[in-house]
Amino acid sequence: MGRGFYHPSTRVIALGRLLLATLFLLAIWIDVSQPANAPAATYTLLGTYVAFAAAMVAATWNNWWLDAKAAGTAHALDILWFTALVYLTDGYTSPFFIFFVFLLLAAAIRWGWRETALTAILVTILYLVAGLLAVNSGSDFQLYRFVIRTAQLVIVSLILIWFGANQWRARFPLRFDDLLAEPSLDKSPLETGLQAAMESVGAARGALVWREHDRKQVLAFTIRDGRRTDIALKRATAPEPVTRAFLYDPAKGRGLTRDHERNLRALDPIAAIGEGMASVLGLKEGLALPLLLDKGDGLLFLERVPNLSTDHIDLGEQIAAEVSAHIQRHALLKAAKDNAEARSRLVLARDLHDSVVQFLAGAAFRLEAMKRSEAAGRPLEPELIELKQLMLQEQGELRSFITGLRSGPEVTLRDLARDLHALAERLSKQWTIECTFTGDESDMAIPTRVHLDAHQLVREAVANAVRHAGAKHVRIALDAGADSLRIDLVNDGAEFPRYGDTIEPPQSLRERVDEAGGEVEVARGMDVTKLSIMLPVRMGSGA
Repeated sequence: MGRGFYHPSTRVIALGRLLLATLFLLAIWIDVSQPANAPAATYTLLGTYVAFAAAMVAATWNNWWLDAKAAGTAHALDILWFTALVYLTDGYTSPFFIFFVFLLLAAAIRWGWRETALTAILVTILYLVAGLLAVNSGSDFQLYRFVIRTAQLVIVSLILIWFGANQWRARFPLRFDDLLAEPSLDKSPLETGLQAAMESVGAARGALVWREHDRKQVLAFTIRDGRRTDIALKRATAPEPVTRAFLYDPAKGRGLTRDHERNLRALDPIAAIGEGMASVLGLKEGLALPLLLDKGDGLLFLERVPNLSTDHIDLGEQIAAEVSAHIQRHALLKAAKDNAEARSRLVLARDLHDSVVQFLAGAAFRLEAMKRSEAAGRPLEPELIELKQLMLQEQGELRSFITGLRSGPEVTLRDLARDLHALAERLSKQWTIECTFTGDESDMAIPTRVHLDAHQLVREAVANAVRHAGAKHVRIALDAGADSLRIDLVNDGAEFPRYGDTIEPPQSLRERVDEAGGEVEVARGMDVTKLSIMLPVRMGSGA
């Protein structure tokens, strides 16, 4: 709905009153048989009522404060005029039914079911009194019509009381699905939330004050003509947060909100907003919305709103809920992104540990061996050449690792077997051990992530066997099933630590296998240790 097309329900009530009064005056002027009683008094009464209705429209059209304050008095006068007109008119020109519906609808829209029920009871009683007065006046009174009309009033009363009991609300056709779509992590959710709230009600100016519970600083800014202006605001300037939306006019000391039963309640806008904050933000007249979240709280202000009325209090509750949900979604997305980044850093650190760090440890191992060779008088050049070759191979391995991260989602089992065979040869030279590989070779597709995990797990397992168990021989076997890969590593080193009857694998291995969604088992027998790793191949890159 475009700007300027919405008319508040209270404005509709004022217009309805004026139209009804004008229609009845015109109806009895055309019908020569009416008024049935006291023609001069009837015309005077109707003329006065038309003037009153016109004055109410003019006075409350753009004045939400006067409209709220005069609502009770105007409602009482409507009821009195209804009673008098029912007594003075008759036949099809009698306004009893349409006026009765108008009174109950006005009560339901302005207040709630209690006021609607009280209005229905009072108007029905007054209708009965008017009927009894008509009988005593000697006019042509028709009992059956009186009974039928009374029954109609009771039925309509029950319907409109139900309408009020279901707590009618002013509903605006908000476009929050478009305005507050999936939050962008590149934009502030407070700024996008304020912009969406402004557009939803056509506000020309907006402001937002936000404070997080664990910080002393208060964030405040305004938006006007699409431009944001940050405001320096001290935390002491911001009052305690309110819990309900409210209309405000600090210059005139006017404020209105609704309680939990939808009754309008006056409030002190300075106490709710804070004199310092109202002055710094330059607040004039508008709608204030509380934002209450776990991480913090704030106030959102919308000013220069077309057709501002008490309906906007109900609307404010809707907007506040949507903006709060928008901020919460942004916080959850940011937390998810931070978690994903932390996980990526952890995986990258582990991969570097399993490749570069382990290679450097192996290089140090070789250098120690070369030192001993030098002491024994053996030439170092062949070993230096071999170490250089290993460094070049490791450089190629690191490039392959980076390429694997950038490559497509799948490779073949044949590629994995070839790479593990080459890795076993390099590990033999790196650690000065006998490391052999046998494995299944086929064109079975496996995820790239599993290929990288298997590669790093073998490197880590061999390094652990040599450095911590003193292994001299390591046999690697690869076997592929329909849904998983199995890698068996058998070494002749010392036994892994036991915890009771359970042999625990190295923590770094267990963590990587767990993250890949796999399983790891350790068995000991015949002076060898068998490490079995199962990796799923049907979980794709998310494994």
